[in-house]
Amino acid sequence: MKNKKYFETNLKRWNELVDINLESEWYDFKGFLEGKESLLPIEIKELGDVNGKSLLHLQCHFGMDTLSWARKGAKVTGVDFSDKAIELAKQLSKELNIPAKFIQSNVYDKPNILKEKFDIVFTSYGVLCWLPDLVKWADVINYYLKPGGTFYIIEGHPFGSLIDEKFRKGFQVGYDYFTEGKPTQWDEDGTYGDPNAKLKHITNYQWDHTMSDIINALLSVNLEIEFFHEFPFTFHNLHPDLKRRDDGYWEFQNLEFSVPMMFSIKAQKKL
Repeated sequence: MKNKKYFETNLKRWNELVDINLESEWYDFKGFLEGKESLLPIEIKELGDVNGKSLLHLQCHFGMDTLSWARKGAKVTGVDFSDKAIELAKQLSKELNIPAKFIQSNVYDKPNILKEKFDIVFTSYGVLCWLPDLVKWADVINYYLKPGGTFYIIEGHPFGSLIDEKFRKGFQVGYDYFTEGKPTQWDEDGTYGDPNAKLKHITNYQWDHTMSDIINALLSVNLEIEFFHEFPFTFHNLHPDLKRRDDGYWEFQNLEFSVPMMFSIKAQKKL
């Protein structure tokens, strides 16, 4: 496999992050156990009623959002490449008595291990940077959707990732937008869940994608885009100047102009 080295390195880090994220204030795991919503308002509104529908959640981590869709009546299946995350997701499903199926697999391997078709394929928040090939990703989505089924993604906007994260009151582009499919190696402690965490596995590899890469990948398969939305706020503490709002999103305090920090796409599989 071309990217085997990168996937294996990332898997070690994500397995380590499971316990750190579970204990972090960002995830509010205690609140979730008590019934608090882990989904954010936009995806709830834009995806709409899921009651009675089958839903496949790609890159589900340890399943809080997957189980939240189940609480709303969806028949859910969550998939993630972290064996430790999937083990925890299964445990949560059992302890909370929320029916769900969880499968450990790389996104690209799913057609080899799961043949079921779904009304909805859902993915969200920090997922695309771990995927080197978006056309192959779109093929997987198309494979799993029933004719007329819905695909929905809400994710960090590529523009927001260009901002130098060390800025305070000014704006500075710190990264390339066009990376030609090359992964970037990061060696860093901390996580979005706990920025102060000290990690054993600090190395990870990420792929940056342009907005056209994302949209064209979906258009290259049997999907028809219903809408594409952009937002001037995001879903985590990406920059020091961001502050968390009451609705769970993070927005700039001192940026003079509004910039796209998050996007959503809803698409339908053609009949």
